[in-house]
Amino acid sequence: MRMAAIDLVCLGDSIVYGYGTYPMGAWPRLAGAALGIRILNQGENGDTADGMNVRFMEDVLYHRPKEVFIMGGANDILMGIPQSHTCESMDRMVRKAEKAGIPVILGIPLQIDGELLEKCWFSCHSIEHTMALFREYREWLLDYCGKRQIPTVDFQEKFPEYLKKEGIVRGLQDGVHPTAEGYRVMAEIFCDAYRQIHGEK
Repeated sequence: MRMAAIDLVCLGDSIVYGYGTYPMGAWPRLAGAALGIRILNQGENGDTADGMNVRFMEDVLYHRPKEVFIMGGANDILMGIPQSHTCESMDRMVRKAEKAGIPVILGIPLQIDGELLEKCWFSCHSIEHTMALFREYREWLLDYCGKRQIPTVDFQEKFPEYLKKEGIVRGLQDGVHPTAEGYRVMAEIFCDAYRQIHGEK
């Protein structure tokens, strides 16, 4: 069923969905309340960039939002999917949105906590290689968005800064997914970036 007057669709994986805190503690909900805009959370646990691309029509275009925020690729890295495939899927989603006249904001996924990942989660690669792949993917996203003049929300860079500023020792619960405090910090990061993108103070 189509929802009217959606300001922003947030499309992504479990980090967008709010794994462990959904629905009340998911960062898109917190951000929507803080910004006073209607955000539709279309995060899906375990999704890949290709999976997001497959559901783009139903989960984004169907709702005719004023804007779309897209963040994916973390599961691709953990599952060993080649970065070229991830980048291609991201590009396809951007082009679909642009064709529909919907402005895009791209999110840069959080860096993993290697120590916790080893204890609580999984990766197809070594911890060091996994972290390097997240950094490489960030660089690709920044370069891609720079060339196409697409605004970004760099969670990978800002998350540690905001945690330190607020005196939070650890923002991830299992090496990948934020704690409740971590999601709150993500909402703050998004709100600050969103206001800057729209020229608000």
